[in-house]
Amino acid sequence: MIGQSIEKWDALDKARGAFLYPSDLRRDHCVHLKVLRANRAHARILSIDTTAAQNAPGVLRVLTHVDISGLNSFGLIAADQPVLCHDRVRFSGDAVALVMAESEQEAREACQLIHVEYEDLPAILEAREALAPNAPRIGQNGNLCHQVDLGFGNVETALAKSEHVVRLTYSTGRQEHAFLEPEAGIAYRDDRQRIAIICGGQNPFADQKQIAAILGVPVEQIYVSHPPMGGAFGGKEDLNVQAHLALAVQATGRPARYVYEREESIGYSVKRHRFDVDVEVGCDATGKLTGFRASLLADTGAYMTLGPAVLVLAAEHASGPYRFQASRIQGQVVHTNTGNASAFRGFGNPQVILGIEQAMDALAAKCGLDPVDFRVKNLLRGGDRAAAGHIVRNDVTLPRLIEAARKGPLLSALSEERPQPDPDGKLRATGFAFVWQGFGLGAGAEPGSSVTLRRDKNGHFWLDCSSADLGEGNLSAFQQIAASGLGCDPHDIHLDIGTTDNTNSWSTNASRSVVVTGNAVAQAAKQLATRIEAGESGALEETAHFAPLFPEKLTLGAPHVGYSYGIQAVRIALDTATANVTVEEVETWLDAGTVINPDGVTGQIEGGLAQGLGFALSEDLVQREGRVLNNRFSSYILPTIRDVPTDVRVHLINHPDASNPLGARGIAEVGLTPAAAAIANALARCLRHRFEQFPIKPEAILPIMEKAVS
Repeated sequence: MIGQSIEKWDALDKARGAFLYPSDLRRDHCVHLKVLRANRAHARILSIDTTAAQNAPGVLRVLTHVDISGLNSFGLIAADQPVLCHDRVRFSGDAVALVMAESEQEAREACQLIHVEYEDLPAILEAREALAPNAPRIGQNGNLCHQVDLGFGNVETALAKSEHVVRLTYSTGRQEHAFLEPEAGIAYRDDRQRIAIICGGQNPFADQKQIAAILGVPVEQIYVSHPPMGGAFGGKEDLNVQAHLALAVQATGRPARYVYEREESIGYSVKRHRFDVDVEVGCDATGKLTGFRASLLADTGAYMTLGPAVLVLAAEHASGPYRFQASRIQGQVVHTNTGNASAFRGFGNPQVILGIEQAMDALAAKCGLDPVDFRVKNLLRGGDRAAAGHIVRNDVTLPRLIEAARKGPLLSALSEERPQPDPDGKLRATGFAFVWQGFGLGAGAEPGSSVTLRRDKNGHFWLDCSSADLGEGNLSAFQQIAASGLGCDPHDIHLDIGTTDNTNSWSTNASRSVVVTGNAVAQAAKQLATRIEAGESGALEETAHFAPLFPEKLTLGAPHVGYSYGIQAVRIALDTATANVTVEEVETWLDAGTVINPDGVTGQIEGGLAQGLGFALSEDLVQREGRVLNNRFSSYILPTIRDVPTDVRVHLINHPDASNPLGARGIAEVGLTPAAAAIANALARCLRHRFEQFPIKPEAILPIMEKAVS
């Protein structure tokens, strides 16, 4: 069954509209919740008066910080974000009060009756302001959230001796996840008198631990379920509705329901980190790379969230899959009052690949070399030291991809391309980027996954694991893996998944599900099949655990045990009248290791591409004094079906990865990560210009284009 495209387990119900998402869930006698947000960047709370709201029609309770019996804070790395603020608000989305009412409208109206007296404080709205000597203090331990310093050798000497050096500085945008289903869920007392929270999320056990601490109860009194949801992309790793739902059940004894309005989701939820990047790359006269230097500054917002982990992955990947004589990669992630940033598909790599991949094109041009040949000349090989300082243990499989990619229509014609306006008034050009993306959680952060496979007394097979399905099809892949080991049809594997009552397979994130949890499934299937073949009858159960082995650790979260490799080429059309960029054609070559479901992999690459187009060309939150101005889909410009090219070709060239028995590689992010770099390189071929701000919007292109075509 491995290697075949099968129908996803939930496809039919979703196609006919019968599938129930977290936002569809309701229970009788639910109370409805609304949160009063700070709506200011930085201020001291002087007083909170809830009297009028408490007496409003339909209102059951209004909670503030004084009503929280446990820990009034949460966070995945550090519990530094208040559930309900008590002394200070640090970004416009900070929660100050929680209203519980008989209807959403009554809760919404009561929020407006709460009177909070603030004393506004100086705000930090740019990352570079955070480390100034006189900057206001935002984080609990200052404004420097985390820093890294990686590399090897003397990079200054290597760059000084270089024949050619390219330096690029640029900034990236604050991208919204824009999942179809916003943050949503319900909560109630279950038949064991536990508080049960059913919501969109990515790790029920991480949620359970935080919620129990907030309520001041043992974890056994909290049950969390993450049923399949309408997208996450990393944006549902942090708590969103969970704590407020649990507090409502604790306070009222009734079931509770909370669904973010779209303006609330865009305006106040976590986003992709904004990065300021400065890279310097050198090579000798023959085109051999010499030194690599990078300075990274990331804005994680008011609270830590996953900021340190994003910075570490960005630093590990900043040099691309290339070999250098010396390197230094320095990074800082800082606190500001601009709103929280956390996990987002790619996890820092899309922000930094822009530097190295643009520099590779620029250096190739200085050397008079073909940009593909230049990259090939400098690729890492197994046993080489990467610029971050670690040894790449397994083969870098890009040469296999290059051989195929050169035969494709985009790269094969690259050397002959001379961008000139076509009869329709558009400039057309090709750009491409190489990509590597570590899969799984990095060294020191990856706990592994456990799963249980059962055969019940009726002979039915059940997969028991806590993994959530965010829509990417990981559960169908698990069914295929289990079926291959047990010799049955994938749809004969029933699913018992996504809750704290299941076997702990940890988080659905970091392109780890098929690699880490999938290997645990394969091992459990092997163990169960052995017992069946030995003639054991009746109900049987086998639990297996898989955790990758890390031969070294640079810092917490790096390096990764393995990488996925890809090449993405795009053909763009630049309208010389409007300065709009259209991506007309895309080819992606991917080493996905052992492919479980080819259609599933292709779908992931195509979906990632769409998000990459937005990151490159249109998506960025606009803020004024820390408030998001474009908090609707009418003003936050997402790529639509009209913007995604109809000609998207995905080529899977599979080489099993040596880091795990299945030979799988994580592929959920590699379709997104290189897209902006490929588009930037195509634009540079059109305009002979490198842009310093992403996304690259028409208003930035227009003056450059007018000079280029005049």
